[in-house]
Amino acid sequence: MHTKATATTGWNDYDYDDDFELERIATVGDGFERGAALHGLRIRVQAQAFRSGRVTAVLSGVTLDLRDAALAPEGATIHVQSALSGIDILVPPDWDITCDVDAICSGVGERRRAPKSAEPRPRLRIAGMVVAGGLSVR
Repeated sequence: MHTKATATTGWNDYDYDDDFELERIATVGDGFERGAALHGLRIRVQAQAFRSGRVTAVLSGVTLDLRDAALAPEGATIHVQSALSGIDILVPPDWDITCDVDAICSGVGERRRAPKSAEPRPRLRIAGMVVAGGLSVR
């Protein structure tokens, strides 16, 4: 049965037309660990001293929204493991990003324009592996 529904979560209200509902998670802790297999996942991090996260995706799509978060003073690391999946990571424009991701038959890219600044900025490190999929930081 094909259904159309409206998702109202208060943070990214939208209409979707799909057989499966997107799973949404909101977190305020300093870290998280989530996985998705054969379905979509949206994670919204609101931590004010974010330190670490781990995302595993298999045959799925994951959006990790960090725009409402603040990094711990020492920075944070997100570990990604992805196979036949796409992962989008949304970050504030003033963060420095370091990508240490092995890509096998995949694309890894950063599509944002961070302002140039002489003062130190929060640093997010993304590490892991993407196989036959994509990782986008924007």
